[in-house]
Amino acid sequence: MALIVSGPVLSFKEESRVQILRVYGIGIALLLILVETEFPWLLDKMRVLENWIGRASVQGLLALMTFEFATSLGDSDFDKSIRLYRQVAAYCMLGCAGLYALGGCLCLGVLRSVRYRWRAERLRVERDLEQLERQQDELKAILEGYGKD
Repeated sequence: MALIVSGPVLSFKEESRVQILRVYGIGIALLLILVETEFPWLLDKMRVLENWIGRASVQGLLALMTFEFATSLGDSDFDKSIRLYRQVAAYCMLGCAGLYALGGCLCLGVLRSVRYRWRAERLRVERDLEQLERQQDELKAILEGYGKD
């Protein structure tokens, strides 16, 4: 998404608003990239994006911003190809948003979070078991130190 695109002549105030919204769009896109990599520290801070419906709404917002602010007015081949590229990108983001919304409605996100919780609980139990086995070995060594009566 280019920051500056030649388009209709706007006043400085309108042009500034459009450029600020484009920068916000780039920031939202970077945030979505980080969310999709599922960094635990980011998901802890933004719980709403852990849910698929939350992700769908943010991706839908980004798709609509791409439709609205990424327009290129002109009849040259370059302008037509840029317009086509942006429309395809916006439709793809809108499709991803729809897929996430459908998955969220079908509770696929809930199933994923249940699976992660189950895996975390299993790891915790395994660590506890290892710790208990170490304590048992230590106690046996201490008991052997006393000898048999």
